[in-house]
Amino acid sequence: MSANIISIASDHRGFGLKTLFCASMKDRGITVEDFGPTTDATRCDAGDFSVKVVDSLRNQPERMGVLICGTGQVMALTSNRFAHIRGALCTNSTMVRLARQHNDANILILGAHIIGQEVALDCLNAFLTTDFLGGRYKDRLDKLTALGGL
Repeated sequence: MSANIISIASDHRGFGLKTLFCASMKDRGITVEDFGPTTDATRCDAGDFSVKVVDSLRNQPERMGVLICGTGQVMALTSNRFAHIRGALCTNSTMVRLARQHNDANILILGAHIIGQEVALDCLNAFLTTDFLGGRYKDRLDKLTALGGL
């Protein structure tokens, strides 16, 4: 695994999956920093929670994150505006594995209304157990970094 602390957040639609993920990671001995929300009772803006996770990764390249909302789109659009973020919106574990291997994705983004719990757990496992390959993919990473961002 590439990180021993995972930052996680959701909106109200992703709350159930976030709760499941927190329990799963804690069972694996992973330290989880949960940036909210604390309930799904009130509608909240996914982008606000995305920024909290993004901020937790700033200046901590070894840390990784997970973001979950209804479709994953708001989380992906928000988080990828920042230069230090490589958020991957994925729908299956193959996408996750390749995003980690080829792009060194540091945030896994999922749509709770798009994939089921078992597929989501497979995605989380792939994210936690797959490392960046480096080599020729490092050149791609350097180009992405050169594009800048916030």
